[in-house]
Amino acid sequence: MSTGRTLRLKRLVNPEDGRIVVLPLDHGVSCGPIPGLQQMDQAVRTGVAGGADAMVLHKGMFRYLDGLPHRLPGLFLHLSASTQLGPDFHHKVLVGTVEEALRRGADGVSVHINLGAREEREMLLDLGRVGTACAEWQLPLLVMIYVRGAYAPNPMTDAALAHAARVAAELGADLIKMPAPRDPDNLARITAGSPVPVLVAGGGKAGDSGEFLLRIEQALSAGAGGVAIGRNVFQHERPVVFLKLIAALVHGHLSAVEAAARLRADA
Repeated sequence: MSTGRTLRLKRLVNPEDGRIVVLPLDHGVSCGPIPGLQQMDQAVRTGVAGGADAMVLHKGMFRYLDGLPHRLPGLFLHLSASTQLGPDFHHKVLVGTVEEALRRGADGVSVHINLGAREEREMLLDLGRVGTACAEWQLPLLVMIYVRGAYAPNPMTDAALAHAARVAAELGADLIKMPAPRDPDNLARITAGSPVPVLVAGGGKAGDSGEFLLRIEQALSAGAGGVAIGRNVFQHERPVVFLKLIAALVHGHLSAVEAAARLRADA
């Protein structure tokens, strides 16, 4: 890997343990002003105050970074978009460029693709183009990859998730965000075969915070390089506290049981 890309990755990934806690805040374009994202500036402040290593933002949210009194996390400019109002929510299109990310001061870019969607071909082409631009401009690439859409297996199979991870790695990802397989042993096989860190997605809002922390711990034990958790942070009743505990768990300062106990004690 070239020097420029390596240096930027070091701003994103914790240098002590090689892990990363990402707070994705790109949901507003897809889903609208959902709970936790109704005040966009507050969502950004949650990531900063909660100790995220990096945040994922659409271009318009970069305006809320000006004037913040804290040191900023690493920043990914999200390049993909679709909305629930359109004819196919799973068809992501590009709404930004690598060059724009550099102009805005981002440390990397993120792209979302859905394998198994009708428009899979177009999304793969877009990912290939972004990967080429990232190589040219030395910018890290986070690939959010899912298996969703008209041709995706239902229920989801671990083999399909393993295929998704391979697609992301072979098309230039420096970091991969994906759902965890149901079986931790299958996640371990995926992480062992991936040349780049696999970050476990948080998914929909969990009912029990303690169980959610245990799931993170299991993923880390299976070799996950970190987490990318949005709704389970910004929709939590105490988002800053919960994000701090997730970061402590990911970076080895607390166990899941200890983090859950601190969450209860802080209630």
